[in-house]
Amino acid sequence: MKLIAYLSNGYPSLDDSLQRGIDYVGAGVDIIEADIPSHDPYLDSDYLKKRILSALDREPDYEKYMASLLELKKAVPDAGFMVNIYVETLAGIGVDRFSAFMNDLGEKEVLLVGPEFKGLRSELETLGFYASSFVTREMCEEDLELASRSNGFIYLEGFNDNKKYNQEYPELKDCVAKVREIIGYKRNIYVGIGVHTPERLAEVRESGADGAFLGSMVLKKENDKEEQLKFLRHLRLIADGALH
Repeated sequence: MKLIAYLSNGYPSLDDSLQRGIDYVGAGVDIIEADIPSHDPYLDSDYLKKRILSALDREPDYEKYMASLLELKKAVPDAGFMVNIYVETLAGIGVDRFSAFMNDLGEKEVLLVGPEFKGLRSELETLGFYASSFVTREMCEEDLELASRSNGFIYLEGFNDNKKYNQEYPELKDCVAKVREIIGYKRNIYVGIGVHTPERLAEVRESGADGAFLGSMVLKKENDKEEQLKFLRHLRLIADGALH
């Protein structure tokens, strides 16, 4: 199973995030989820919002964020990259400029955040990119319908208030099986949100998902670099099934 580590692009500086990405890959991360910071990260947690807005306060030029990711790709050429971008930010940068950057990065998967927005998803798909879709544990019909007609990976909510879980699919493995039934095996199912412990990462692996977003459980260890990298190596063993 793939490990996907979130990189706060530009936090606390572009140089710091560049080095952090290199360290993540060295510790066993398969895919770097790097954001293009949004001026209104309304779907992110308060913890991430502070980081995103702090980065933009320090460096407001989006060209420099894209250049930093291209530099990181050169440093870790075998790593996968998943660019996280709000639809409003994409609209501001422009689809043509963003697509040129993604082609330079050598990646086609886009973690598109936010609701449908003036045909941006269709524009990306027309240009040969794969835009993700989001499915919550409520397993709403509209989420499943979008999953069926989109062309990118599925971001499946992992853990939340279990009172909101769809009782027809009470376990994570049930949700993965249903989504797999809809999209087949050519597209990936990556689980994020609430993967806050090694035990939950093990549950994601056992669900049959293709990968897990590591999120804040890794970010919150960054004040002790060696401890953070040791923790990532431990998570790598869990993802490989070597630990339970």
